[in-house]
Amino acid sequence: MEKSKRQGLLVIGILLIQLMLPGCEQKAEQSVPAPEVFYVVAANQPYQPQRIFNARIDSKSDVAITAEVTGKLIAIHFKEGDQVVAGAPLFDIDPAPFEAELAKAKAEQSKAQAAAASADKNFARAKTLVKDGYISGSEYDTLEAKKLEADAAVEATKAALGSANVNLKYTKITAPQAGKVGRAVPALGDVVSPGYGPLTTLVGQEGMEVVFQVPEKVVLAAESGASEVSQTDIDVNLLMPDGSEYPYKGTIDYISNRVDPATGTVEVRARIPNPDGLLRPGLYVQAMVRLIQPLQGLMIPQAAVQVDQLGSYVLSIDSSDQVVRNNIQTGPRYSENVLVESGLEAGARVIIRGIQKARPGSAVIATAMESTTQNENAGSVSQ
Repeated sequence: MEKSKRQGLLVIGILLIQLMLPGCEQKAEQSVPAPEVFYVVAANQPYQPQRIFNARIDSKSDVAITAEVTGKLIAIHFKEGDQVVAGAPLFDIDPAPFEAELAKAKAEQSKAQAAAASADKNFARAKTLVKDGYISGSEYDTLEAKKLEADAAVEATKAALGSANVNLKYTKITAPQAGKVGRAVPALGDVVSPGYGPLTTLVGQEGMEVVFQVPEKVVLAAESGASEVSQTDIDVNLLMPDGSEYPYKGTIDYISNRVDPATGTVEVRARIPNPDGLLRPGLYVQAMVRLIQPLQGLMIPQAAVQVDQLGSYVLSIDSSDQVVRNNIQTGPRYSENVLVESGLEAGARVIIRGIQKARPGSAVIATAMESTTQNENAGSVSQ
């Protein structure tokens, strides 16, 4: 009997302990402190949008030197790669045939002038004779026609003489501008002509252009009515093949009026100084297209941005220290930060550390940390 009583008390005790456990667990849960998180304040910050495109160097002063007359090459006055001034001699073509042509033209002109002088005198006498009736009207007309023919012959010889002079001058081929001369294609003794092709090339230091292809959607966005950016607000910097930055900036001066259907891109050209002669036509570089004056935009650290099936979002803290989810649209990344285009207001406290412990609607202990969005003006780099 005593044993049964003890067993009954033991069962009752176990039941009481089980009934008390939920209450103990609830008290334990209620006593867990709110998690601590660290936040930064989203703020409008200056930034300089920039994009990088593969580009090549072209030159408006890339001149092909050709022969204007046919003849034997008798002199080459330069070494390949020389820097020459405007007017410097490059090639000589044998002038002998052209000197003979010039002498012949001068003789023909003298002959024509003598004939014209005789015709003028005959016509002058005819004017008097026809008045006095010593010659007929038809004879007068004949003498007048001969005078006109002689005058025309003189004009023809003047043209021939001018052509002979020009051809003789063409035997001396000179540099049309200052620049660096290329390889001489013909050798001494070769017969060159207008159909021979370039004898050499001459590239001036100025007139250099950076040529690159821009996706059509980028051009459309830049030229849309909503855009306040013009070509004069943009400069072009170059990254050389060795990775160094070119010391001079360029300005965009041409955007093609058509889209390449094969690539969906638009050709853009920018003028760029070349005082040191570092740039040469055909050189491949990278063009950094950047706004001259920074813009203002809402920035937050990239580390604060989370992504799930609904898209990008951040967790922020409201005035009651409650966690709030903010679905956002992000723009380009700038260094460690990202531009927020929509979904967040300036002044929002965005959780940057302790995100894994925060849940929307739950309370947290919020501690501010220094914002990495301050003084971040780096440009976005994209291909």
